[in-house]
Amino acid sequence: MGESCDLSLSVTNVVEHAFCPRFTYFQLVLGIQQREEKRGTVIAGRELHRRHSTTNRNYIIAGVKGKKFVEAYMYSEKLQLSGKIDEAIETADEIIIIERKYSDYVNVGETLKTQLGLLALLAEENFKKRVKRAIVIFQKKHHVKIRVNITEKTKGFALKVLQNTHSVIQTGIMPRSKQDNRCINCCYRKLCPPNRLRSQVTN
Repeated sequence: MGESCDLSLSVTNVVEHAFCPRFTYFQLVLGIQQREEKRGTVIAGRELHRRHSTTNRNYIIAGVKGKKFVEAYMYSEKLQLSGKIDEAIETADEIIIIERKYSDYVNVGETLKTQLGLLALLAEENFKKRVKRAIVIFQKKHHVKIRVNITEKTKGFALKVLQNTHSVIQTGIMPRSKQDNRCINCCYRKLCPPNRLRSQVTN
């Protein structure tokens, strides 16, 4: 990161940028906050994390040996970045990140790669141990567990998204965005110019 990037961001901020860069513009440039309390999936996901952090604090996934910790808050002055690992296993030579998703759609896309890459960077700096892998559990109606390798490429990709997030904040210019099914339930859909134009045409 450059010396001019003096604004501290959260991992969530950057993951939202990976989902759609206009989240950064509306929320961090214009100061228009999301209304997540109205989004059922968000609430259900938070409840999933709360339940596992309070009722399964000592449970360790089969095949993984080490010390489990939950809700570890981390900060990097170098990256001007903060984040929280909901669950992780510490072994003799590595930190294994465990991430739960309230979804049955099993996909390691850009948002998840960004999240895992940034959490890995924070964990390596804060715990002084390598992060080589993560276990992602997709659970809504089903329960699917996958292992994701955390490579230098993964972390490099996440750093690039972090840099792009800072760039939007510094320039204050609305970035381009892909228009797809993600727009349907977006909390900013009524403010986003392309969507507003499209609704006027159809009406």
